[in-house]
Amino acid sequence: MLHIREVAKTVNERLMDLITKSDDEAGPAIEVPKEKKTDEGRHKKDKTGDQKKTTEDDKQTTSEDQPEEPRLCIRSLVKVLTEYIHRKEMGTKIAVLDWIKHLLEKTPNMIFQHMSDIFPELSKTLCDETDEVVLYDLEVIAMIVQSEAGPSERSTSHSSIEIGKGKPALVAEHGMNVYFTHCMNNLLETFAGNADLLKTKGSFIIRQLCLFLNAEHIYRSLSEILLETHELKFSTEMVQLLNEILLTSSELFELRNQLKDLATEKSCSLFCCLYKTWCHSPVATVSLCLLSHCHQHASHLINKFGDLEVTLDFLTEVDKLVQLIESPIFTYLRLQLLEGDQNPYLVKSLYGILMLLPQSKTFDLLHKRLSCVPNLPLMPIKDGNKKPSQLDKRPHVKSINWTELSDHFDIIQVKHLKVKRIRQRAMHERKKQLGIKS
Repeated sequence: MLHIREVAKTVNERLMDLITKSDDEAGPAIEVPKEKKTDEGRHKKDKTGDQKKTTEDDKQTTSEDQPEEPRLCIRSLVKVLTEYIHRKEMGTKIAVLDWIKHLLEKTPNMIFQHMSDIFPELSKTLCDETDEVVLYDLEVIAMIVQSEAGPSERSTSHSSIEIGKGKPALVAEHGMNVYFTHCMNNLLETFAGNADLLKTKGSFIIRQLCLFLNAEHIYRSLSEILLETHELKFSTEMVQLLNEILLTSSELFELRNQLKDLATEKSCSLFCCLYKTWCHSPVATVSLCLLSHCHQHASHLINKFGDLEVTLDFLTEVDKLVQLIESPIFTYLRLQLLEGDQNPYLVKSLYGILMLLPQSKTFDLLHKRLSCVPNLPLMPIKDGNKKPSQLDKRPHVKSINWTELSDHFDIIQVKHLKVKRIRQRAMHERKKQLGIKS
């Protein structure tokens, strides 16, 4: 058996070596052309013409009459690859991904003619049980979305792929082709249809994808898609996962620093984009504000928590936030407590979080932290005495419309409340029909 595998591996490598960049050709689907029939009259010499000219004409005619070299018929190859990628054997799947990667390197124009058949199968492969296959699959997907041979958004109509109900296509990011849009949509569709995959491998897939591609583009794109979907429960779960990855993963170190500083107009735009989607999870929204040094707005949001329904899930998220505050990621935030008089809204925000917690180990943890703050300002300045721009000196942060963001937060919370009430009424009616007393 081992000998057979070695032979098969050698044959496979030899076959791959036969494909070179010279096989690549943009245009319609490529087939093996038939040999041309020779024209008998074309070989007859013109007796009245010059002998030298006749000889040259004969050579040219002979060259034209030779059959063309057989070209690579990639359609048949793609058909085999898309069939075998779903075989049980891990080695077979790896071999298929090897072939697709090789074709992307050697014949990108030809392979993109059949990408509509290949890409959906690659998206399905993300559900594979083995991390090795999933990781290699992500690498191949990353190659596809960054390939210059791929169609740009300008050269194609908008994607018909949708998330939830009525999700419009997302414009592909600069430097990537239209399949970046497909990738982000397909990823969320896969997670939405497979809750187990989201829980077990969601973090792994997103973190690895952020290594292969630009993390900022990924987060902005996923955020824009989730903002449009009507599946509020799924949006909340995704926001909580994305927020956890953002705050804890080493792969997103640069993105964290970008959001922490908010030193450019682009970073502020990203913050606002994430904020609008993060509103699906109130605690995640506060953590985003704390990460970005937007302490006054964080305090403002925490005051709104009194109007929200406090559930077990909500308290669990608050508990996780306190654990994060004690983690290395928020070292800079804890050091800011040494200058409590310069960061009154940070102190107020942390005390607000403390007031949300029931008496527990987490409560004691945060309480001990706050008790270490020197010259603790219990009552910070009133919001009316100083404008936010006077407290935050960052020029681009001053241009953020905080009132608009706050109103958006309220709108999202109302949507969640309505959906919850509808579900409760439906459950009540169901129990009533079954004769079950509430």
